[in-house]
Amino acid sequence: MCGICGELQIGQGPARDAATIAHLSALMARRGPDDAGQWQDGGHAWLAFRRLAILDLSPAGHQPMLTPDGRYALVFNGEVYNFAALRRELEGHGIAFRSSGDAEVVLQALAHWGVAALDRLNGMFALGFYDRDARTLLLARDHAGIKPLYYLQDARGVFFASQYDQIMRHPWAEGRAVSADGLGLYLRLGYIPAPYALLDGTHMLPPGSWLRVDGAGRVERGEYYRFPAYQTPDLRGEAANEAVAAAVADAVRRQMVSDVPLGGFLSGGIDSPLVVANMRGGGRPVRAYTIGAPGDDDESADAAAYARQLGVAHVLEQFTPDRALEWLETVVAACGEPLADHSVFPTLLVSHLARRDMTVMLSGDGGDELFWGYAERFGSVLRRAADFRQPHWQRSARWGARRFLNVGDGHANLRARDIGDWYRQKHSRIPAEWLAAIFPGAPAWPGDFALFDYDGWQADTTAQWLRWNEFAGHLSMVLLKVDRASMANSLEVRVPLLDREVLAVAARVDWRSCLDLESGLGKLPLRAALARHTPAQTTTKRGFQIPMAAWLRGPLREVLADTFAGRHELLGLSLHRPALVDMLEEHVSGRADLSRALWTLLSLALWQDRHGRPPASPTVRPVTVAALSPR
Repeated sequence: MCGICGELQIGQGPARDAATIAHLSALMARRGPDDAGQWQDGGHAWLAFRRLAILDLSPAGHQPMLTPDGRYALVFNGEVYNFAALRRELEGHGIAFRSSGDAEVVLQALAHWGVAALDRLNGMFALGFYDRDARTLLLARDHAGIKPLYYLQDARGVFFASQYDQIMRHPWAEGRAVSADGLGLYLRLGYIPAPYALLDGTHMLPPGSWLRVDGAGRVERGEYYRFPAYQTPDLRGEAANEAVAAAVADAVRRQMVSDVPLGGFLSGGIDSPLVVANMRGGGRPVRAYTIGAPGDDDESADAAAYARQLGVAHVLEQFTPDRALEWLETVVAACGEPLADHSVFPTLLVSHLARRDMTVMLSGDGGDELFWGYAERFGSVLRRAADFRQPHWQRSARWGARRFLNVGDGHANLRARDIGDWYRQKHSRIPAEWLAAIFPGAPAWPGDFALFDYDGWQADTTAQWLRWNEFAGHLSMVLLKVDRASMANSLEVRVPLLDREVLAVAARVDWRSCLDLESGLGKLPLRAALARHTPAQTTTKRGFQIPMAAWLRGPLREVLADTFAGRHELLGLSLHRPALVDMLEEHVSGRADLSRALWTLLSLALWQDRHGRPPASPTVRPVTVAALSPR
């Protein structure tokens, strides 16, 4: 999958010293254990690369890669699956190639078409492209945000990297305060979405966008792709099923190009079995990987049944939850920025298992977001959407009357300002009352954070907005988790269901052809496609369940107590410990399940202890990078 970093200086500052470049490159060594490269343009710019060799294993695939005339330089992380077609087109323009991989195609495409080339790329990538003559640096990220790219803006220049810990260790990050917006978003969502980041002046580049900076400090921004929040559907029923099945099959075929061993993850659900089913017939034997836990709730039996029906080799390893807990330090170490999605535990485990044999894996991520697979979450909103025809005061009065008459509080939506506000509550990890009690000075939601801005109520527009929200929001956290877990194991994970062609077809499908509100089944076109390959399929996905609620009442209770002992702040934010103790007691007693909130706080504290150092004394001022330096 590789790792990239680099810098463009504004003005005529001193050239970056070799020791700093080497250190920043070494931080991403796991992303690229096969090769390393550096390139400098005097004191103006430098690029560094760590390679996980996938295509063209020869020295011709070495990066940073330059055009023959030396004008353009590229560091490129990821894969472009339509590179062969783009290569033929560029050869038609008289461009000759020295390598057989995709990196040189990306280099020449950008040199030939400029930023217009980005919309031609069907793949997953992050890149830095430097024009030596114009002294400009172009940063870009793939359409879905599969590959991360962070950057730091400073009066002295711009630095970019694949990992956030590289950003924190750059000399220009010294003394920067913790961003109130970034910290506030983490405390509510359990991750920091683009374009925000943890430190002031640092950012994650949004998916489908680009940023260009020149040597005078002028900045241009652009967006070449955005998944639609609404598009009039024209695919329904069997036509939708046919189009989706064909698009998925084509995407899997494209993404099986590799010069190293390639396999597939296999769950007991729908998405990854469909991907594995389409991997057959590609001219190579298929091997699928699953982790399971003993017991009736384990999905490994379903995955094994799929493997038998599909005729693929199956590698299964059982982990008890206690064994998974042994990976706590590995989980914290793998996340270079705060991330509270505890499903990173099984993702790390299955990535570690697959890396014994494979260098590339295909996964089924994205199906739930694209085809209304979160049936309970989507359905609960769509069934109540019509309530929002009424103004807020009328709905609040209805809620009050129901409570007064003691007829239940199952209509919490009546209190929400609009559907967007209600959906934001569904995605908030720490209940508002607990957040205010534990952090009296907690930062508010950023004023320009628009992910949950929606005040409609009609079924069609609401259904598509819900799908867009999951794609732009929750999926970003899932992809961050997969990147961290796979890269910690030097494993490339490809995501066929997020192929450009699949996204184009998904945007055309009517939601009623994907989600049956009565049965509670979603992803109907994916289910229909899988039915072509297997005689039976599961109706519920159980997965490898991390018993976070039980852990926090058991072994993690002591970890949490030790981690917060004597602690009166978290990243410089004043912490009211009695309220945290009350929350833990509420959870331990069984009166409430507050495991999502507690793990969000514990994982942030563990991240701070692992990746940085807390202030020397309790303070309410923002923490600086000096206080976050490595131990």
